[in-house]
Amino acid sequence: MIVFQNTIDISKFLLAISSMSGLVDPDITDHNYRVAFLSYLIAREISYSNEFLYNTIVAALLHDIGLLLFHHKEDLYLVKQPNGEEIKRIHLHAELGYELLRNLAPLSKVARIIRYHHYTYPEIIKLKAPFASSIIHLADRLDVFLATRVDFCKPYYENYSKYIFLQKEAKEYLQRIKKYFHPKSVDILIEKILPKEAFWFEYLNSSNIKETLCDLLRNFEVKLPLELFEDMAHVLAYIIDFKSPFTATHSSGVAQTAASLAGLMHFTSPDIKKMKIAGLLHDIGKVAIPLEILEKPGRLNEEEIGVMRSHVYFTYKILKKLNIDPDIIEWASFHHEHLDGNGYPFKLNAKYLSLGSRIMSVADIFTALMEKRPYKKELSTKEALEIIEKMVESKKLCKRVVEVLKNKIDIVDKQRKEAQERARKMYDRLRSVADKFLVKN
Repeated sequence: MIVFQNTIDISKFLLAISSMSGLVDPDITDHNYRVAFLSYLIAREISYSNEFLYNTIVAALLHDIGLLLFHHKEDLYLVKQPNGEEIKRIHLHAELGYELLRNLAPLSKVARIIRYHHYTYPEIIKLKAPFASSIIHLADRLDVFLATRVDFCKPYYENYSKYIFLQKEAKEYLQRIKKYFHPKSVDILIEKILPKEAFWFEYLNSSNIKETLCDLLRNFEVKLPLELFEDMAHVLAYIIDFKSPFTATHSSGVAQTAASLAGLMHFTSPDIKKMKIAGLLHDIGKVAIPLEILEKPGRLNEEEIGVMRSHVYFTYKILKKLNIDPDIIEWASFHHEHLDGNGYPFKLNAKYLSLGSRIMSVADIFTALMEKRPYKKELSTKEALEIIEKMVESKKLCKRVVEVLKNKIDIVDKQRKEAQERARKMYDRLRSVADKFLVKN
């Protein structure tokens, strides 16, 4: 048996979360990485404080995390414009990022940096906001400007010939916007960073940037205790589920149902915790699914079903990037596989599906049946069990797991409802923040 780790290496975890933004909009793929790289180069010239450098890098990696919540095309449009600061709505995603992370102990300072990352330097002084916010703001605007002149989808070497032109354009742009930023930070870019060929050769190569950031984060040797990783898993579940009010509590319900079933089937305490984390992360790949498909009021057509099915594959790909227990990856990624081998996306059969994976499949289906969706009403426990038992008869679900669910349905369902109610309160709080912000601005 694999021993569950007591701590998680946060570096790969942060890089994986950061990469999720690119699944929302291809135009911002690797934007967070480039902003983190630029921010580090600026911050390093200002201070060698480990805490300052670490918080700056992490905040830069996560600065657009709010876009993964209640985003609108208008918000994505604004963050992709080099000159969008005069529109107050640009602060919405920063405010949501702050609300999402501020109660997580290891990220509370990072959350405050994220909150102010679109404020000008004079505003940051007035608000007594973190200085790192200004650095990230500057790096963010420069990267957005350069993205209008570089096709990052091309092989990096095809862009190398442009670096002299880009250097000149970047310097002229920075001179035009200098009054909005910390003057010394702008000078550092113009005089110490942009003139170096090595900077351009790295900046224009996303693979090099990711490798550099991974090395930098590893140097800080930050380990995340298991209990705090579960808190982070809740945050990731919120990011995915809160894209639609119909799924706002789904992952929380699946996680609790899976954990309850695992407990009733005599899993150890560490394995129950793993099961809960896997449940919270099982739909993380839905970040790549368009909202119009997630919220479609009717049944999906064949093409839309194909797109929806890809979410499990993306869950697997995202989780594989993390340095976490393999059981979590397996249990989260195989929740749509069936014992008869006709599930998706890997077409695994009973031989390859562990008890943990089987529990997750039952937990996911039971929770979905008990929820209201655009195309159906919520079911009673009796109705849900009738459907699930038919899936057992057709060799899709594990009879042993379903028997436990049937025998303890009142306990399992009560715990599911309580977990989903807690998630609903968080959803309502964040929705309230977004609504008040939009009314005010």
